[in-house]
Amino acid sequence: MLHKIYISIMIDRNVILWALTGFLLLMTGHLMGQHIVYEQPEIKGPFVHIFDPNDTRSTEDSTWYTNDHTFIKGDDGVWHAYGIIGHHPIRPWGGETRFFHITATSIQQIKWEDKGYALTTKEGQERVLWAPYVLHDKKSWYMFYNIGNMQPNAPNEASWGQLCMAKSDDLNTWERHPYNPLFSDPGHARDSYILKYKKKYYYYYTRTYNEIDHRSVVAVRTGPDLFHWSGPKIVHVQPYTVNWGGDAESPFVILRKGIFYLFICRAMTAYNQTDVYWSTSPDNFPRENLVCSLPVHATEIIYDKKEGWYISNTGWDKKGLFLAPLVWKQLQ
Repeated sequence: MLHKIYISIMIDRNVILWALTGFLLLMTGHLMGQHIVYEQPEIKGPFVHIFDPNDTRSTEDSTWYTNDHTFIKGDDGVWHAYGIIGHHPIRPWGGETRFFHITATSIQQIKWEDKGYALTTKEGQERVLWAPYVLHDKKSWYMFYNIGNMQPNAPNEASWGQLCMAKSDDLNTWERHPYNPLFSDPGHARDSYILKYKKKYYYYYTRTYNEIDHRSVVAVRTGPDLFHWSGPKIVHVQPYTVNWGGDAESPFVILRKGIFYLFICRAMTAYNQTDVYWSTSPDNFPRENLVCSLPVHATEIIYDKKEGWYISNTGWDKKGLFLAPLVWKQLQ
């Protein structure tokens, strides 16, 4: 009798296992064949020249330009933008030592108000000020940026870029974090962007694959807050080799309808080309997942609930900062 019961139990268990196996195989096949629907960003309208630094600095020079920058809206509804500023001849390691600061009451404002400089390098401690990104978190604003490397030959090597942070309570006055840098990485690590997703912060930035392998990459570090970061993980690789990782610059990540979109500037391939890649994960953007290319440099994507989506354009070959409307088109 016990023997029969044992056989019955074994048969029932096998039936259950076969059923589960069949179900898992069915689900796997379904997921493998699942069609991912992603969208394509499209510039919808002309670019407006919102800031020409030569308008207010012509007594000093007439060849001013802007480069990597960031936009943020204050609690009072006023928009702020900060970014790299310099003039010709172009000297990234010697002439980009301040962040411009401009404001507007609307993202659609034709000309933004020049507020001077948000930060200036600290002599003997900061060699450059590059590529700020500003994030609002817990009633304060935080700016993330690069200060270069004080070693004499740093511009000519895959030197370790230092990623730093400053804090503001009003978007006008900034206080540097006392324990800067937050971290350093090879290949002139720079071009900060931070995404908050499921109670975790993702810190994206540009660098080389390592000190010897100079492929251009985007890396990410994660953390529970803005002060403690994990080790780096490479999330996107471009084959172009240069000691500053210049073919995967200005990373910017947008999450829409469950899909992540990585924007990177392909400055070494084409100075005014930004490629967009899609992913279902925030920490892996394969090159084969190319969505489109956009004719812009060091672009930022801006969203306002009332005024919609916008895209920026700037660079050494332009006199300042430009904005244009952006739309998202679903691809079938």
